[in-house]
Amino acid sequence: MPEIFKALTETIVAEYIIVLIFIRSKPLYLLGVTVLINCLTQPAAFFIYNLLLDSSLDLPSISYFILVEICVVIAEVFLIKLLLKLSLQRSVIISVSANLVTAMLSFIV
Repeated sequence: MPEIFKALTETIVAEYIIVLIFIRSKPLYLLGVTVLINCLTQPAAFFIYNLLLDSSLDLPSISYFILVEICVVIAEVFLIKLLLKLSLQRSVIISVSANLVTAMLSFIV
């Protein structure tokens, strides 16, 4: 279980930095939104990924990772749009950017 909390913390820090790059106001509010979004999406992502790994589907694990990341990006787009009151286009850009960075970091760390 500790690796989940470590991954959550690293994801929150990385995605918060990305969000700050795009939105340079209300840093405490942005931190709260980043924490909330990741506390909703990351546990679900871990659960779904592990469920897929245990399934009878015979696909490479990277396929599951990509599928889960796509689902997370879609969920985060709508949460970002709703909580930060941004356009759909801007929400997509932020979500894709943040999740690309954290996905790349997950392979490095």
